Amino acid sequence: MTKILWCASAVLLALSTTAQAQQLDPLQLGQKALHSLQGCYLVDFSYSETASLKPGYQVDERVYDVNRNQSVKEWIYIDDISPTRLHLQHVLFAVGLDGQVMDGSQLKHTGEDWEFQAPFLYDFTSPNTWMVKAGVQAGAWTRKITNLDDGLRYQCSAPFVATTAYPEWSCSGYAPIPGRETRDMGRHDYDALDRVTRVIAYGNSWLERQDNTKVIDRGQGRIPLAKETGKNWYVRLPDSECQAARDFAEPRHAFWQLEREAWDQVLIGDRPFIEKPAAPGTPTRYYQMSELEQDTLDQKADLANPSVRANLISQIKQLIQDFRAN
Repeated sequence: MTKILWCASAVLLALSTTAQAQQLDPLQLGQKALHSLQGCYLVDFSYSETASLKPGYQVDERVYDVNRNQSVKEWIYIDDISPTRLHLQHVLFAVGLDGQVMDGSQLKHTGEDWEFQAPFLYDFTSPNTWMVKAGVQAGAWTRKITNLDDGLRYQCSAPFVATTAYPEWSCSGYAPIPGRETRDMGRHDYDALDRVTRVIAYGNSWLERQDNTKVIDRGQGRIPLAKETGKNWYVRLPDSECQAARDFAEPRHAFWQLEREAWDQVLIGDRPFIEKPAAPGTPTRYYQMSELEQDTLDQKADLANPSVRANLISQIKQLIQDFRAN
């Protein structure tokens, strides 16, 4: 009897949540769902290959499991840029099996820039190349995932859905090879992902599911290599458990805002963006951007001063241009 009552209560709660969501317009629904994603989380990144798509290729039996010997946590905060645009910034760190923060693990991680009915987006079409795509779907939220220096990775546009028990957003698009693959798994045998992503906002926690195809893209067309499935599962923790990330982000937040402003002044939808990788043996754009950030911190620069801000934005834009091929 208790089990029946519990199930009935769960169904009623789901129906109530769905009814409330259906009363919101697409803008309000997205705002509510996205604001529910901020906070402190234990994060489980888990990915594995499920099938070979290229003759002769053997499925990689390894599972990408970020928490095998540690606990990864993220502090996620929101900057409301405008009524129709907000930025989720993930700040990552790791805790050892002894429960202590691992020295040097704090990292400005994924940036998620969400815009309602964005006038254009940058569509990843091949390695280092993004084409401007205009006229996104009415009522849609465009999600721009950025790399560690706020540069382009991939964008996709779709509406939040209010007909399910919890608000969700689902989109498919082309994207560069993930850093987890090149950095952690040592993979350099493919170049891109055909991504299918679902973001589900449960209120207390949230989930990003992915069903991807790994693609070789080296000038002879797109050659599917393997199927991959995985998830980023965010389990809410008390805010106090992310103090290490908050302490790391606070003095850097103003610079990160400037970095985003500089990119906004570059990515105005006027032409494609073609990235120029660093020459072998030379510092990457990310490395040089990190050095500029650290110099700004060391010098205790007054980022409220308009002339200081303008000078830094100019330097950041020059760095972006140094690694742009067009």
